[in-house]
Amino acid sequence: MKKLLIILALGLMAQTSFAQDDENFKYMRGSLCIMMVEHPTLEFNDQIETVFESMPIPNRFNNHDLGVRVLSFPNNEDQVANLKIFSNENQLAKRIVSKWFGRNKNTGSFNTDLLRERGHYSATKIDVKAAMAQQRGMAVLEDMGENLIGHTYWVVNDIRYVNQGNFFKSVKDVASAAVSVKGNGTSSLEATLGIDFEDTAMGLLDNIKGFRVKITSHLFRLKWDEETSNTFYSQYYTETPDEEADKVSGFKQDNNLFSMEYVGSVTSTSSKTSVSGVTTNEQMIRKVCTRALDKNIADLQHKFADFRIKAPLISVEPLKAYVGMKEDINEKSRYEVLEAVPDERGVTTYKRVGIIKPIKDKIWDNRFMADEEKTTEAALDGTYFEVVSGKDFYPGMLIRETK
Repeated sequence: MKKLLIILALGLMAQTSFAQDDENFKYMRGSLCIMMVEHPTLEFNDQIETVFESMPIPNRFNNHDLGVRVLSFPNNEDQVANLKIFSNENQLAKRIVSKWFGRNKNTGSFNTDLLRERGHYSATKIDVKAAMAQQRGMAVLEDMGENLIGHTYWVVNDIRYVNQGNFFKSVKDVASAAVSVKGNGTSSLEATLGIDFEDTAMGLLDNIKGFRVKITSHLFRLKWDEETSNTFYSQYYTETPDEEADKVSGFKQDNNLFSMEYVGSVTSTSSKTSVSGVTTNEQMIRKVCTRALDKNIADLQHKFADFRIKAPLISVEPLKAYVGMKEDINEKSRYEVLEAVPDERGVTTYKRVGIIKPIKDKIWDNRFMADEEKTTEAALDGTYFEVVSGKDFYPGMLIRETK
């Protein structure tokens, strides 16, 4: 019998110095595929789309991008229904699973490289066949499903410009009044308005500083239960497609095993945004949209517990973590402190060992372009906490928002 080549990395790494992206800590993150719905007939649709396509995935999620960022529907009355139809017709869940297992489109073979990378397994290979033949091996497959694959999400953002009367007209009026217009290096927004931001930035900013968007974010989750997992591993998973052609053809033909489950939606309208550090209209649109999207991601996490991110404590004296206003933290927020506990089979669970809360005036402003606003909160190097309950915390323990 083949040896099981899986060794779960149990310890979380404590370091003496840390980057503000938490990369020095090894922990399993959720994976996110994010898209938007466009509205070609609405004002600023093209500019919003351009900004969205260049936005990175929120930094505490693994990027599970499928190569499509923008969707369009002929009827926008029921977007959840539209998205369910889109997901089913395009086999979205199946594509997500294919990415998890590195499916080769030409041969139909799978691998576990991405699982090993995101799960921080120390082995150079995860032998699925051997794992299925051993109790401990099955436990590791269960661990991967529970902590990795089962936390794969699809968020679709319906973004619309909030029309504020004569706003667009005033921008065009200022543009037409510009004394000089340069012809080189125009952006998409410059091309639309027929102006050069560098020459007219201050005048335009007087008008665009009120730019606002309304965003509805729809959250879906990949269904990955015991039945789905067992069927996939036993009937379809293969690393030797020439020898197991039936598994390759079976996976191609099965359009029912995988599905996306609708979790819920949130809607918000962007608040007034400071123009500090903004020199072009395109920057302003980017700032407004990025902050509004971050707010909706945070609202989804407030509302749906399974979608809440974990973040490591980077120090305990003082008690500090790289979360902040971007995650919508305030003085009333409470975070549970979690310790990773592996059982005898190697499956990791998280045990609550305490509760902490942010310290007043010590909540980090980590929102997009906050540094340019030069506030006291933006100058912090993380959010500082105090203990509500528990003790003996150490760097690398994870924290997660709790109600």
